[in-house]
Amino acid sequence: MNGVYKFQISLPVIDTAPRNRYTNVVHLQHVVGGVDDAGLEQMCADIVNMYQLRYTQQLSEITCKAYDTDAVPNYPRAQKTVNAGAVWPCTVNPETALCLSFAGHNRGNKSERGRIYLNPALRAGGTVLGQRPTAADMTFAMKFYTEPNQSFPDLGGVDWKFGIYSPTYQKFTQSVQAWCNDEWDTQRRRGLRETTRQSVNRDG
Repeated sequence: MNGVYKFQISLPVIDTAPRNRYTNVVHLQHVVGGVDDAGLEQMCADIVNMYQLRYTQQLSEITCKAYDTDAVPNYPRAQKTVNAGAVWPCTVNPETALCLSFAGHNRGNKSERGRIYLNPALRAGGTVLGQRPTAADMTFAMKFYTEPNQSFPDLGGVDWKFGIYSPTYQKFTQSVQAWCNDEWDTQRRRGLRETTRQSVNRDG
């Protein structure tokens, strides 16, 4: 779809293994049509800068790649990486995530609803994750949507809109609402590869 682009943001957590990267995908629409590679690279840089501000972390790697939504095969059109190879330290279960959801006017329609998964424990100085996310944890997540000039809806100025792209319907929906609750999500794909195992063979 002309003017709609996919941005993949990834962070190497604990080590540099590809399976241990925290990855989120978001979609933005350039309302006046297509954007050249230089424009997409600038948007990648803006997203990386926003992640650094939201996580208050300037020393670890953040990579953002931009893709068309309709190209086959689909290769990155642009990329921005800072602090390449610098791993994010994490002392909590890496599968723990806090979900920020966003949607168009009809949040009950799955094709008009999106989400990203965040981890408050990665913030500079670290944080202890309790049984439930605290108000501060939820505020941290919500600021990816609400912070003036430093959140997804404000990136790129008035020519860019943040929202949800449905590949099934090939339709972009601008987000108008977001929410986060006090429940942790488990992202099993973030789980570390095993380093040891215990096993037994025994007749019952």
